[in-house]
Amino acid sequence: MVKPFFQGKLDTFCAIYAVLNALRLTHGIRVLKARDILNETLLALAGAPEAFKAVLEQETDYLNLVDGMLRAQSRTFPLEVRVPFSVEAQPSVSELWRVCQEWLAPPSGRAVIFRFMRSLTPEGPPVNRHWTTADRMDDEILHLFDCSHEAEAILNIRKDSFVTRPEAVSSGRLLYIQPDSLRLLRLPF
Repeated sequence: MVKPFFQGKLDTFCAIYAVLNALRLTHGIRVLKARDILNETLLALAGAPEAFKAVLEQETDYLNLVDGMLRAQSRTFPLEVRVPFSVEAQPSVSELWRVCQEWLAPPSGRAVIFRFMRSLTPEGPPVNRHWTTADRMDDEILHLFDCSHEAEAILNIRKDSFVTRPEAVSSGRLLYIQPDSLRLLRLPF
């Protein structure tokens, strides 16, 4: 079974790893190619110091980074990328779930990249902002092909455990999936 590429404990590159793991699912990239892509991405960011600083200090939503990586890598790895929700869209949990479920239904070779925010309490700010990749799902669970080794890492998301609007975070649903961050990937043929 293919395993995800894992992020370092001290870095802030989960968005980059989400793209790398999606390419692993769609194109079967291996470690050396993933390292090349990581290095290319970091070198490109280094050429734009403000963007690089924003990534290092987590002062960005990483959408431009993810989209830029997908554009750059689609030259080598043909990809169909769909963005099902705009910034203005306010899909329900059921709508987001349905989109993921339809996309990840067989055949394999598909991935969903997205960002979530996890709070410890409904009143408090998110303590974790994370990009991840989903590779499959069943009726009630979205399974993540995630880059984290952390003990508290989220590797599965239950249908009844998240919201699609930050103001809807509650004691039973402390996970907010940012709908406009969803990127649906597959081979274009």
